[in-house]
Amino acid sequence: MRLACSLLVLVVLAAGLMGCPADDPPAGDGCVDYDAPAGFDKAAPAVQFTRDVMPVFAQSCAFSTCHGSNIGTPNGVFLGKDPARVHTGIVNVRGDQLTTMPFVTPGNPRESYLMRKMDGSQCALDAQCVGGSCQGSMPKNQDVLEVATRDIVRRWIAQGAKND
Repeated sequence: MRLACSLLVLVVLAAGLMGCPADDPPAGDGCVDYDAPAGFDKAAPAVQFTRDVMPVFAQSCAFSTCHGSNIGTPNGVFLGKDPARVHTGIVNVRGDQLTTMPFVTPGNPRESYLMRKMDGSQCALDAQCVGGSCQGSMPKNQDVLEVATRDIVRRWIAQGAKND
């Protein structure tokens, strides 16, 4: 057991000394600004809002305690069961937390606050957020969603964030 622990420590130390390549190295505070890899195909497969994106919201965001409440403000943005209301409320709409960037900027996932929150890279925008913090990634108090799941939303945005 001690040998295994010693080897693990050596591997970790060696990696730290040699450095590990990264697309976006963490800032001093550990923030990693995620961007889709160069090989990401934004055009394929084609994504539809109701068929593909709404199920992601339903499974991860649209709970009554999160962004699915029909009463009051659903924590800044409504991502509930009404596709027309969701689309109208996020495309080219700026929120209260980050007033300089819409939740969804059609054609540009990188300039979409919703995508930044889903990728966990909202921390790179902290200086622009109210109070100097964009808070945590979404879903709240959980690991970020799998890349394949996030890429559904990313493709929809890249493909123009259309309401089908």
